[in-house]
Order: sequence, then C-alpha cells, then structure tokens
Amino acid sequence: MNLKSEVFNNSFDAYNHFSFPTLSEEQEKQYIAQFFEQLMLFDKVTISTNRLNSSLFYLIKNIGINSVERLLDNNCIKFMLWSSFIVTSGGRRKDDGSIDESIIYGRPPIVGASLSDTDLDPEKNIQSALCRFNFHRDRKRIFTKIASNQYIIPSDLDFAENSAEIVIDSYKRNNLSSFGLQFEKEPDQLDSKQRFKLLTLGNKLIETTILSKYNLKSYDNYEHYMFYKNSLNNIGRAYKITENVSELFKLENIPNLKTLFLEEQLNFDSIFKLRYLSSAKYFRNWINSKGENVDVADITKEYLNEIKGNTNFFESNGGKFTRSIVMFCASYILGKIIAGPIAGFGLGLFDTFILDNFLKGNNPSIFIEEIRNNMKKKS
Repeated sequence: MNLKSEVFNNSFDAYNHFSFPTLSEEQEKQYIAQFFEQLMLFDKVTISTNRLNSSLFYLIKNIGINSVERLLDNNCIKFMLWSSFIVTSGGRRKDDGSIDESIIYGRPPIVGASLSDTDLDPEKNIQSALCRFNFHRDRKRIFTKIASNQYIIPSDLDFAENSAEIVIDSYKRNNLSSFGLQFEKEPDQLDSKQRFKLLTLGNKLIETTILSKYNLKSYDNYEHYMFYKNSLNNIGRAYKITENVSELFKLENIPNLKTLFLEEQLNFDSIFKLRYLSSAKYFRNWINSKGENVDVADITKEYLNEIKGNTNFFESNGGKFTRSIVMFCASYILGKIIAGPIAGFGLGLFDTFILDNFLKGNNPSIFIEEIRNNMKKKS
C-alpha cells in the first residue's frame, strides 16, 4: 500500500508575524537545498508561513515564480498560514537604553494571540509576498488563483485561547526540563531570559501538536521528537529518513541530495524530471516505510536485502557470465532487427533502459542510479 508521505518545512521564520526575517545569502542557499532534498524524499512538503508570507517570498526569490507555480500545480507543496501565536515581554526600555525588567514580574510569561480574519485570507497573504516583486498584474492574478487552493489555516485547533495555557502547563509539569527550563519558580516569576526560552520552546510545542493533527513528518528537529517521543508514529521522523538516505548515497559513492544541489551537480528544475520517475516514487515509498525507525546500519542491511533478491542475480559475480551470454544474444537479435551502423547504438539504449531495469527489478537502487546519471560532471 502506497501511503502518502508529507513533511513539514518551517525554515523561513513562520512565528514572526511582524517583522521580515533577514537571511544571509548562505542561509537562503541552505534552506533551498533542504527544500530540494525534501521534494525528492517526500510526496508533499507543507511550508509554514506568516502574516508577511516570508516563506513564499524567499521561494520565489530563489527558484522563480514559474517553478513555485509548477510545484503548486503538481500538488507537491502547500502553505500553512500560522494563525495563532504566543508573545512575551522582556521589559521596558528606559531613556538611557537599559531595560527595566521589574515590570514583568507578577505578569503571565506568555500570552496567546491570533491573526485577524483579514490576515487569514489566503489571497491577501499571497499578495503580501508578490507585492515585493515587479510582476505584471495578470501574472499575479494567475499565480494567486493557483496558490490560494493550496492553503491550510489551522484555526480549528483554537490555539489562540489555549496555546499559552498549554505551554505554561507543560512548564509547571516540568516537561521542559530536558530543554534546560526546569520548574523552579512560578511562571509569573520567570526573568526575561527564561521567558524568551519559554516562548521558543512554546512555539515548538505548539508546532508539534500541529504536526500530529495534520499527520506531518517532522524534519531534522530534536524538539519535536522529544515532545512527542511516545507517539512517534503520529509525527514521523523525517530527520532519520534523510540521515539514512545520506548513508545509502555514501554506500553508492555519491554525495547526498542536499550536497548535490549546493555543489550545483543537480539544479533545482531537475526536481520536475527526477521526482516523477517510477523509481523515485518507489524509493520514496520504500524509504518512508523502512527508514523512519531504524539506524544507518539497519537501513543499509534493508537496502542490500532489497536489491540482492532473485531478480538481481545478474548483478552478482556469479551472474556475470550469464549476463554476458544474455547481452551477446541481445546484441545478435537486435543486430538482425536493426541492420546497419546504428545497431550498436540501439543495443546501448536497450541495455540502459530495458535490460538493466528488468534484471534489477523494482528496488531503491534504481533511483540512486538515476541521480548519478543526472549529476553534472565536475570540471
């Protein structure tokens, strides 16, 4: 059974609704490389975004509006507008520039809030990103129509009223101690540093609940794992999957997907070719079913077991001679059918696209070979 795998991406500061995140060129490149890797390994990527829609802005800036639209059209990505949030106060700035923290004591360390109905309008949210580009009005209209159909607004969870209470209760139960925030004083007595720590952990805690609600996989995030370690099946462990995929690529002596993108051996638009190969679909299904809860040693064993069955006899040393006989016969028959100098060329196509796939069967190594074949050669 082919279950769809969906992963959560929160690279572009979805919690910050009031100021645009400033990212360095290197940060942008790393985030897009991670996005590239996610598209290869999962069926769909859910991208969290904020009132200013910084996520869509950075995607368009780095890969272009046409590629983003194509991903939306092909149902590869969707956006989750972070509707509820928590805030805190670090004190009052005095005339001399110092901070007076005395006013924060006796007050709740965090409070919950939510975006207005206007801010929750997907079309308005999309325009918040598009207005930063000089696109023609008709281009914006077409894109907005497509993108607005790929929006999730998790307002049904009613976090605006309950989010702060959920986080504070977790603190009082000492559930945040493993993150360095022990319950040693009442919540309203936390200092500004502790309040910001609570805010950061609170956002991750709420995010974990969202993952569970929408059955999304967490990606390379220790906090999600720790918060929900007793219910791993609900949020998945995408960070384990990417670790295991990197190990398999190492086994086949090629860099992992993120590195291939960063070193420009695969460009972003190769997504539109590679992710739709039958071998890619098989690989995603295989790695998401096998790779969530095993370590690199076990996934290597699973991989080798998968590719050395009866259909792979011709890949073994003992099968080399038999393979040569088959290729000789194929060459002879093909030569009879395709007379003339192109016979050799025909045999090459037959070997690459027909015989190898038939002999290997359907296994995860085929996709890795496709990646290898599409890598740009280093000069």
